[in-house]
Amino acid sequence: MPSKVIYTLKQRLLPRTLFGRSLMIIATPILLMQLIVSFIFFDRHWDSMSARLVYGLAGEVSMLTTQLKEAESETAREDIIAAAARSLDIDIHITAADEEALARKPAVFEKLYWFSIDKKLQESLTRRMTDPFVMTSSEMEKKFNILVRLNEGEMATFICPMRRLTSSTTYIFILWLIGSAVVLFGIAIVFMRNQIRPIRRLAVAAEKLGKGQDVPDFKPVGASEVRQASRAFLEMKERLKRQIEQRTAMLAGVSHDLRTPLTRMKLQLAMAPQDPETENLRQDIAEMERMLEGYLTFAKGEGTEAIEMTDLRDMLDRIIAKARRQNGDIEDNLAPRMMIRLRPMAVERAISNVISNACKYAPKVWVNAYEQSDMMVVTVDDNGPGIAEDLRETVFRPFYRIEKSRNKATGGLGLGLAIARDVIHAHGGEIFMENSNRGGLRVVIRLPL
Repeated sequence: MPSKVIYTLKQRLLPRTLFGRSLMIIATPILLMQLIVSFIFFDRHWDSMSARLVYGLAGEVSMLTTQLKEAESETAREDIIAAAARSLDIDIHITAADEEALARKPAVFEKLYWFSIDKKLQESLTRRMTDPFVMTSSEMEKKFNILVRLNEGEMATFICPMRRLTSSTTYIFILWLIGSAVVLFGIAIVFMRNQIRPIRRLAVAAEKLGKGQDVPDFKPVGASEVRQASRAFLEMKERLKRQIEQRTAMLAGVSHDLRTPLTRMKLQLAMAPQDPETENLRQDIAEMERMLEGYLTFAKGEGTEAIEMTDLRDMLDRIIAKARRQNGDIEDNLAPRMMIRLRPMAVERAISNVISNACKYAPKVWVNAYEQSDMMVVTVDDNGPGIAEDLRETVFRPFYRIEKSRNKATGGLGLGLAIARDVIHAHGGEIFMENSNRGGLRVVIRLPL
């Protein structure tokens, strides 16, 4: 059970496309490497660099505090303050001691807290300073203050810029990591698109061939494995073409050979005396011709018909009008215009088989047609006896008839639904049965746009 859960989670987390999975294979090692390098950099370089910067600043503040306390005059103090601003980039202000400010807790540097620079500076100043002090931050001005008691009643405020505790190498390193990742991902995307394009072309060609369409402009391109698969596809296409041509030629010969003796028998019956026996024989021959037509039509299929853009609405109007002329009670609800590429004669015959089948065994039939996402959907509902659920797949088999619900006296060879499914599947669609809200059976036909 746990292995199934892990497998399900893995399938959900993994990208569904080859392009996405290939990018993930490339991106994962790059991201892991950058994370490891970043950890080593910040754990080693940043830690040691910040310690040195903090150590130097703490020493300067300690030295300046000592010099200010030992200065013999105001002029000497002013010289020290000027030298600190000029050489050390530290501004010093001497004011009256603010006991309340000196008693406050040290402020935390929000932007630098994650690297613990404030803690390091606090510890370093504690080790070096003998006088009370406190740190305050001013993030808006990118500065921080160190308040130190000089003498009784005096306090020195050291104003230091944040740049004294940071280094530009950190930002350069981060920009380098991000920039290199973007460049590598860009190169990987371009490369993977070029590698996957031949696979997509092969998939499109295989889909067209499965629908009976020709793919004359397909050529093997791409990596050696893709070329190998493409060449195997082209060889399969040629074998299928030869097989279809041979089957068509054989069926044409069979049709000619079988029609000839039937024609001679019909001529002999026409010249023979007319009696009940000859009439029965004439009916048998007509039945044989009808059966022969049905067998040959199913075996030959509609593969030779060209695919063209067709308005499915016009086709359904013709089928429904024909069924109504044959006393079919049909109510239709069709979209105004439904353009789709298909073999019009084949599809018209398939849909006609379904509708005529419904009209034959149900008092009333409802036909709906509409576009749904990337499919054209045709539904045929009836209020007849329906078909048991366990037989709804079986009825699509060639020559199969349901004795109880389909009276044999009505005629038919059991090929109507088989031909319909063969045609719909050849177009890449699907046909299936389900319960109808009209009380009978619903046949659903889906054709891809």
